[in-house]
Amino acid sequence: MRPRIGDLASGRAGDKGDVLDLTLVARDEAAYARLEAALDAATAQRFLNRVVPGPVQRHTLPGLRALKYVAPQALAGGVYASLRPGLHWQKAAIWLLLDLTIDDEDRVHEPA
Repeated sequence: MRPRIGDLASGRAGDKGDVLDLTLVARDEAAYARLEAALDAATAQRFLNRVVPGPVQRHTLPGLRALKYVAPQALAGGVYASLRPGLHWQKAAIWLLLDLTIDDEDRVHEPA
């Protein structure tokens, strides 16, 4: 059985202007190593582009066992001008990541 990313980490979402910020905090060092290997920026972007447009950058914070994903063009014109206002789009994005699964070879998959 493939673990969900949500089984390996907790997540949070936020925005500032037109930038979406998603952070995953691994439950332990082993989970962090697995997430770091499996969920690179390109993989995160492939899945996140279903709910937010544009590029995704990844920042690693190993001392905190955290991976931060930033989508700088997620909200065209900012939160007040976008058609994705409020918390709903943020929650959709973080839950999309948390529901993904990781196989034994550290490949990311959609939930079954």
